[in-house]
Amino acid sequence: MCLRATGGRQLRHNPARRKQSVINASESSPAALCGGLATALLRIAVAALAGCTAQHTPQVTPRIHTAQPVSGSEDYCAWYGDARDGVLYFGQAAFWAAKRAHAGDPRGDLAASGPQLIGRFDLQRERMLPPLDVTAPGARSGVWDVHAHRNGRVYYTTFFEEMGAVDPATGDVSRFRGLGLGLNEIAAGEGDTLLVTRYGAGPREDPQQGSLLVISPEGVLLEEHALTPPAGYTAAPKTPALDTASATYWLTADLLPRGAGAVRNDAFVLSLDGVQRRRIETPEIQFVASNPQVGLLRAERSGSELDLVRPVGSVVLDTDFAAAFDFTQDVKPTPDGGAVVTQWSGLVHRVAADGSSSRLQLPNLQQGGLYYTAVLADDRICATYCAGVRVVCTRIP
Repeated sequence: MCLRATGGRQLRHNPARRKQSVINASESSPAALCGGLATALLRIAVAALAGCTAQHTPQVTPRIHTAQPVSGSEDYCAWYGDARDGVLYFGQAAFWAAKRAHAGDPRGDLAASGPQLIGRFDLQRERMLPPLDVTAPGARSGVWDVHAHRNGRVYYTTFFEEMGAVDPATGDVSRFRGLGLGLNEIAAGEGDTLLVTRYGAGPREDPQQGSLLVISPEGVLLEEHALTPPAGYTAAPKTPALDTASATYWLTADLLPRGAGAVRNDAFVLSLDGVQRRRIETPEIQFVASNPQVGLLRAERSGSELDLVRPVGSVVLDTDFAAAFDFTQDVKPTPDGGAVVTQWSGLVHRVAADGSSSRLQLPNLQQGGLYYTAVLADDRICATYCAGVRVVCTRIP
């Protein structure tokens, strides 16, 4: 996931508290680093207001769809999503509420058992569908990221526990116990393979180090490549993407200081055999995604400007980006060769294939709420909202 500290400012979780193995991964997880303090979430509302006043953003009339609570003891909310065949699939997790309830401890979600659910939303009819239940015996961690594969299955991560896949047609669940823990975000790889980042609890030669996994559709580990950070840092990768044009993997990452110092947010470029070719410190690459028609897409921030960098040229999205409070949470390619870019604050950018762009501001419905993933549905945008299990839809002005 892409919830990280902004340049090592006060959003950073104290690295000195990290424990071993997956607890190391959990305490220094993206969610622990970015928005790790309650004040960070409260400032999302400020960022939303700032975005509205700094540049012209059309007002919209949203339709808010809320699912029934999934647990009587934990407050779940909607996380990362992915759409296929008219259905928006999304993770559901109680991480944020549990963290607040346990004095900021990112392991709070592990204090109680709870369901592992993948939400489903009918994009055409704009209605919630029954969630897919992937709950493992004794499960405590919710579902974080999901990937709707072209083979029909939906792959998911839980970070603290196992990764797996579910067949929406039958409900059959496969759990990939052999992959280990600390698995974070998922993207399409070459052919039918999948790319998965391991934020922590990485390869045996350096269990503190994060890595990139290449897995088969059956959950078999094909390759694992550890990142090489600068001296004094641990690399914790977040978002992976395949760039077919250059035959490389791109990853965003948190660089966690092993001693005193600020968290950095570098990007890494690996060859397909895992050799690290580049490490990019500036500009800050906040998200990467692969568009089959266009190629690699990168959301890059330089100062107060946010751009979507494409092989055919860059598109300026925001010239007053509130870097201290906001972040690019997702980039979703669209079938027409464009993209939808989502910011925490609910500022959503629709970029067309020709490079033209428009933007809209989704509402701040609840203090501390975060927008995760917006997708295109005909002439509408629908986005997952982490404040209860919600999807917010509106027509594109």
